[in-house]
Amino acid sequence: MTEKQREEAEWESINVLLTTHGLKPLCLVKRTDLKDLIIFDKQSSQRMRQNLTTLVEETSRQQSMIQELIETNQQLKKELQLEKCRVVDQEQRANDLEQILESVKSKVSELEDESLNRVCQQQNKIKDLQKEHTALQAKCQYYKKKRLEQEETIAFLQKDIYRLKKEEEERIVTQNRVFSYLCKRVPHTVLDRQLLCLIDYYESKIRKLHKQRYD
Repeated sequence: MTEKQREEAEWESINVLLTTHGLKPLCLVKRTDLKDLIIFDKQSSQRMRQNLTTLVEETSRQQSMIQELIETNQQLKKELQLEKCRVVDQEQRANDLEQILESVKSKVSELEDESLNRVCQQQNKIKDLQKEHTALQAKCQYYKKKRLEQEETIAFLQKDIYRLKKEEEERIVTQNRVFSYLCKRVPHTVLDRQLLCLIDYYESKIRKLHKQRYD
């Protein structure tokens, strides 16, 4: 294959690429008298200019697109870095919140234990107070009973004292009456006192006999 044939084959390959990419193919003018030259017709020349212009514009557009992609990629990298930092911050915050939560749980558990202990202590204290109240009520009933018994004893003693007082008054009146009857005067000497005692003795004997008789 000659150099010219190889170049023509390359142009045919380029035509395939142009057609594949939506561009118009070029038409070669095949002349045997021009061995070292490849000639395009006027229409192909125009197509070549259009294709070159399109390629340049497409290249420029692709360069712009590539630049945009690069900038977008850099922006995405920055956003990704920011997102990573945000994720790290959120993880740190989550760890801090978890530690706070654990601390709160521990504090709540401690408060629950303290509250339970306090309730148990209060219940025990209430039981002790109830026992003490029951004991005090029993003592109160006991002392009330004793007070009633003492009041009854006092009333009995008061009656007995009143009876003895009346008996003493009657005894003195009787002594004086008997003495006056016997001696015709009021007692005032020691002998008179002895006589009164003797009278009292016999009076008590008489009362005793009188009581035994009616009993």
